[in-house]
Amino acid sequence: MSRPVLSLQGVSQIYSSRNASGWGWTTVRAVDDVDLDVHEGETLAVVGESGSGKSTLAKLLLMLNLPTEGTVAYRGVALKELDGAQRSEFRRQVQAVFQDPSSSLNPRMTVEQTLGYVIRRHSLATSAEQRAFILKQLGSVGLDPPEQYLGRYPHQLSGGQQQRIAIARAMMLEPKIIIADEPLSSLDVSIQAQVLQLMQDLRVRTNVGFVVISHDLGAMQSIADRTAVMYRGRIVEIGADIYDKPAHPYTRLLLDARLLPDPRRGRIRSMAAAASPPRSTALEGGCRFRDRCPHAIQICAETEPKLRPVGIGATKAACHRAEELTGATTTEKQAHAALGEK
Repeated sequence: MSRPVLSLQGVSQIYSSRNASGWGWTTVRAVDDVDLDVHEGETLAVVGESGSGKSTLAKLLLMLNLPTEGTVAYRGVALKELDGAQRSEFRRQVQAVFQDPSSSLNPRMTVEQTLGYVIRRHSLATSAEQRAFILKQLGSVGLDPPEQYLGRYPHQLSGGQQQRIAIARAMMLEPKIIIADEPLSSLDVSIQAQVLQLMQDLRVRTNVGFVVISHDLGAMQSIADRTAVMYRGRIVEIGADIYDKPAHPYTRLLLDARLLPDPRRGRIRSMAAAASPPRSTALEGGCRFRDRCPHAIQICAETEPKLRPVGIGATKAACHRAEELTGATTTEKQAHAALGEK
């Protein structure tokens, strides 16, 4: 695989705030010692519960935050060391699509004005070519006929249409990577499927890579080449086959919590689903998931597991018992399949 467009090495983002009492400070490691590579042409999903650090990771990739520790690099050069030309290139090559499209579009500007500003700002077309350029971009994201949308304001568009406009705006600069932070959360389920299909089509046509931040594993399973699972600021599992062979108990918890589309099949929940919810502060030492994990043993309280390869595939997991649990998962699936056949 080619050199990554974006890479994180030992990256941490630490926030400190004064306690409500006025005495002392509370420190939160929103992202904690994360290593991650992002390649052109792949879709990388980052999933986890609210507060796991997903959105902070997105801000670090977009250079909206500078890391407290570690290095975020663009094509091998740390972001803080980019010169003017490199920084300009980074801004063009790494684009963003935000969670709420209505808030990312200027309510006082029509679609034509919004996209026209980008064209003029980056000299993408001449004044005479501008309208034709915009119509082409609108057509490329499935807004047809595109002429109908030029004079509309954001409030005259549906949520799905707003998100398509936001994606078209990002694609105008022909980026290598688009960071999409919860791009589906404000959309109806039927519209979500259309936006996911649009992202797949754009990747095939232009080889653009996506980093999709989401809490919806079902949606991510349909488009992700790799999925990174975050818990309390850390990536606890990453790989291409985590949906079929989860190696970390937290991944299994998230998968068990999905709504199943088949009403004839009962929802199977692991013991971890009934465990206590995560505490606001991380545990001191050891595995940070052990207070919710039914498989925790003594070593889990003593040593924090490192992200390491599991099995013969490319999956990595931060769990002391990953190999055991992967075997258990396979056995359980075989048992459920056997029961279903009877």
